[in-house]
Amino acid sequence: MLTDRPNAKGLQLFYAAVPLLLSFIISMVSFFAAVFIRGFYYHTNISEESAADDGIFYLINYGMQIIIFGGWYYWLKQRDPDLQASGEASEKKAKKRSKASAEAEGKAWNPVAYWAKRLPLLIILGYALQLGVSGIIAVLSEAFPSLFSSYKELIQSLAGSGVDWLTFVAVSFLAPIGEEFLFRGVTFHFAKKALPAKWAILLQAVLFGVYHLNVIQFVYALGIGILLGMLAHQAGSVVPGIVLHMIINLSAYLVPSVFLDNIPKAAFTAAFSIAIAIPCCILLLKRKKHN
Repeated sequence: MLTDRPNAKGLQLFYAAVPLLLSFIISMVSFFAAVFIRGFYYHTNISEESAADDGIFYLINYGMQIIIFGGWYYWLKQRDPDLQASGEASEKKAKKRSKASAEAEGKAWNPVAYWAKRLPLLIILGYALQLGVSGIIAVLSEAFPSLFSSYKELIQSLAGSGVDWLTFVAVSFLAPIGEEFLFRGVTFHFAKKALPAKWAILLQAVLFGVYHLNVIQFVYALGIGILLGMLAHQAGSVVPGIVLHMIINLSAYLVPSVFLDNIPKAAFTAAFSIAIAIPCCILLLKRKKHN
């Protein structure tokens, strides 16, 4: 096969990095579009600093991601038999895992029903991950205030009390769709052609961390990116990852400040959340063995 040649694998790795580079170009275009719209339509001036945190910027940025990377991923699925085979293989595994219950109920395996049953697990896991990360950051920010000062400003601009509804919609609903198409869709597709699955999952997670352009966000985005990559690999689809990603982002607006207002509370919140998240991950990714 062509993809077995070293130079072909190198080309696939290059293709895996292209979506990240393209996302930076999309961000620049979105920035200037937001400046133009604010100035021309709303007749308001915004500085370079505020433009990057403007709801219109996020709306344009993630909207373009959905169109470009969603279309790219759909095109790959239509023309690439390997991507279709991945989904078919995942479907066969899921059918096998649920064979006993399906036969007992006399029903054919349904992927929508299969993942719908796991929606409560996704909701619990998403909120637990958000609480856990928030708790850890709250503890570390007290120990290293200078390192976390810029990060706190970023989070306040995204999830603060004065956030506008455009930012809320873009960050909570559009960003998960666009980013899953980008990383677990297109990037992961090309990475799998050059690397074993576990290394492809790690690569797309690293690129997902780099995408956030922030050391603090890189660390936890790397971990969450690995989880989302494993979920996409198991499901053969980006849909479960989109759902989990949305829950994580939405949960940022639902973290009570009282849980994090001092180190003991934040540490307990982090430990308790992690204790919940770990078994949820195991259950979500568990593969039952059949004789």
